[in-house]
Amino acid sequence: MFNITNYFDHPTRPGYTIFKFFDANRANYFEELLKKNNIWFEASKEKGEKTIYFFGVKKSDYKNAMNANYLVSANYRSKIIPNFYFRWLVIIFAIAIMLLAIVSAIKS
Repeated sequence: MFNITNYFDHPTRPGYTIFKFFDANRANYFEELLKKNNIWFEASKEKGEKTIYFFGVKKSDYKNAMNANYLVSANYRSKIIPNFYFRWLVIIFAIAIMLLAIVSAIKS
């Protein structure tokens, strides 16, 4: 089955969730957050074409581990529109369209 998340239930140990990362920086930050929050985990690396970093976390710590996972995603995300001027152009254009729609609704 197709999975777009970076976590899944452990295939052989039902009480664990596996988190996987393809980037060493993200994996290191996730590990740092787990240690900071005193979350017990097991870590391993799978080397191949690409190195994959795995972290096994107990289901009892699932909520805190997911919070750390979200923080990793938030810390390493990129902007949807990276160019500063183009981003503001899109915002101003959207506001202008909304204003035109409001004025049009009032006039009709």
